[in-house]
Amino acid sequence: MTEMILRLLTRLSEAGDDAILPGELAAPFFGPAFDRLLAKRVLVEQAPLTDWEVCDACECGLPCRPILKAGDAFRAECPLDDRQDIHLTADDLRVFRIGSEALASVIGAAAGFGTAPRSVAEKVWRLGDTPSGRAVFLALEAAALAGKGIAATLRQAARGPEITILAPELPAEAARRLNDASFHLIETLAVLTPASNGLGIAIDVAALAPVPLAPELHVRRATAEVQWDGRSAILSRQIFPVFERLLEKAQSRDQVASGSHVEGTTAREAKDLIRELRDAFKAAGFTDAESKALIMTVRGRGYRLGVVAADIVVED
Repeated sequence: MTEMILRLLTRLSEAGDDAILPGELAAPFFGPAFDRLLAKRVLVEQAPLTDWEVCDACECGLPCRPILKAGDAFRAECPLDDRQDIHLTADDLRVFRIGSEALASVIGAAAGFGTAPRSVAEKVWRLGDTPSGRAVFLALEAAALAGKGIAATLRQAARGPEITILAPELPAEAARRLNDASFHLIETLAVLTPASNGLGIAIDVAALAPVPLAPELHVRRATAEVQWDGRSAILSRQIFPVFERLLEKAQSRDQVASGSHVEGTTAREAKDLIRELRDAFKAAGFTDAESKALIMTVRGRGYRLGVVAADIVVED
């Protein structure tokens, strides 16, 4: 349960200073774990709501509906149609602000960093360094990484080590700039896992570094076999054409296959085909991280192989 609410707060925090948890979403989580988040100021309770949004397409002209007390309950009345009245509880009226710095501290602790996060830019924190020496930063808002000077700021704050950034999904241009700066980008929600520790979540520190790629990828077209890192996967005749599309792009100037290019093998959506392709590698013994390192998502553009053309050997 704690993991679920922390994932929810991490997602909601993308809204920045407007990030709140309304009572109707918070109610299922009320209890000791929720109280601990209040004590840590990950959540800060605000004054209860006194008004409610108007009905969809309502012509009453009101900016909002006042909330009236009705016995032990509450009601937001529609002045034109009482069938549109909203019946509320006291919990529905509660509202909580998300404390971004406190949330950053919990995420840092989940990754095993023993010191408090250090602010290095607006809404960007340095969580700490991994045992292998990578500097790990966290941005709860995509906008915090959109500025053109952010790469230089992070490099200066890192003072030498390679950099990993935990962040929400970024706009394509911001992601491209950070990738071009050789930063390793990870979506925060992708590495949060449930744990029985006091936090309720954990981040495997090994997931904070890029998966090292094997020097060569061997492809045998006749048998639809793909060999990489000492292991092989024999792909089905239905999914091998998808891999061939990525292989074709890897050997061209533009190594990214668009979604429509991937979909040219079948009528199915690209995201489903890529998921099935990754699943085929996982079924052959590759980890989820390895399958995503081999079949990479390029935000806003499509998909590509994680191996350069010079390291690909194809046998017909």
